[in-house]
Amino acid sequence: MTAAPTGNGARILVVDDDPGLLDLIEMRLAASGYAVSRAASGAEALELFRTERPRAVISDLRMDGMDGHALFAHLHAEAPTVPVIILTAHGTIPDAVAATQRGVFGFLTKPFDGRELLAKVAEAMAVSPQVDISSGAETGWRAGIVSSSLVMEELLRQARRAADSDDPILISGPRGTGKESLARAIHTASPRAGKPFVVINCSEFAGHEPGSSPLAQAFAAARGGVLLLDDIEELPSVEQARLLPLVREHNLFSAPTRGAAPDMRIVASTTQALDQAIRDGRFRADLFYAIGRLAFNMPSLAERREDIPALVAAFVAQSHDAKRGLSPEAIAALQEAAWPGNVRQLRSVVEQALALAVTPQVPVTLVRRLLKEEAEREMEALDEARRAFEYDYLVQLLDTTGGNVTHAARVAKRNRTEFYKLLARHNIDPASYK
Repeated sequence: MTAAPTGNGARILVVDDDPGLLDLIEMRLAASGYAVSRAASGAEALELFRTERPRAVISDLRMDGMDGHALFAHLHAEAPTVPVIILTAHGTIPDAVAATQRGVFGFLTKPFDGRELLAKVAEAMAVSPQVDISSGAETGWRAGIVSSSLVMEELLRQARRAADSDDPILISGPRGTGKESLARAIHTASPRAGKPFVVINCSEFAGHEPGSSPLAQAFAAARGGVLLLDDIEELPSVEQARLLPLVREHNLFSAPTRGAAPDMRIVASTTQALDQAIRDGRFRADLFYAIGRLAFNMPSLAERREDIPALVAAFVAQSHDAKRGLSPEAIAALQEAAWPGNVRQLRSVVEQALALAVTPQVPVTLVRRLLKEEAEREMEALDEARRAFEYDYLVQLLDTTGGNVTHAARVAKRNRTEFYKLLARHNIDPASYK
């Protein structure tokens, strides 16, 4: 009796410069329900990998041009969680063992046994979850994340695997990249889906007495689900000390019991490099290591420009005027922009363009004007931040030196005339600090 196919359509990329062997492997895999992509060289395999996104790769070790070692190095650099299985002749077994030590998922010797091949592929499928990254996906655990880029696919593969555990997660990345969206996607894919997902910004803790901290209320609201601590670097030291044992114990409301599930999962997000905050004494190193058992970094929009057309299409579909669109030239201009505000800024520009356009297609001229205005606002915000920093610095310096302008100018490495001009610019009277 023939066994039922088990592949469920999962795509496998097979790489070998021997057409006969490619035929044999494809026949074995297809008979078990796998979809097979074929490549006769490493260079061709890289192109197929980037366009077809297979869940596993089977590659010969010895090939002309880019061999299996070089192909694995490229694949591992771009997508380290995609399993790579190496095919090797008996004489190259030491090479295959060395490759396994570098991260290759496994190897099979030629001539291979069909059952052994299928068993190894099944093992690879078990650690390589299916990730639906189709452009504009509306359903599924990652429906809130629109992407078709390789860098996001790799991130989503790792996130999907992390969803099955209850370990704390640290998500870092610039503002506007979608850190909360990733946290929600992980929650949706996890056994806690349907339970509360509570977000609290750690800057809200300022001014609260320890006994009246919002943290206790957040714990109660998130029980059984997920608590996202946004801007974790802003968490006051007293609350860091309170959070640490709870994260370590992994059970926030009762003493640990063997086999008991944690009451909630802790996820933290940050826009800063916490190692600098640790060096400055603003963040506890032990809390960083405890909360960062699983760490993800959201790429900036500039690192995933190929996602911009899909993101634009999604924003248009979500608008009140979904029949309107952006011209190809307008989309090209968006792909070339700097995007310091990342996906959040892109959404803002698209929404403004849709609201202001009077033609069925948003013209590139309107998009360029909006991008220029956005850039000017960014510069104004930067100037305001610089002026605020300069004012605070001068006030602190005068307060430290008791209003002694000569001393303060020396510390600031400015001559007295320049220093007086700085004070006049900010309407600061040094006499009030004496």
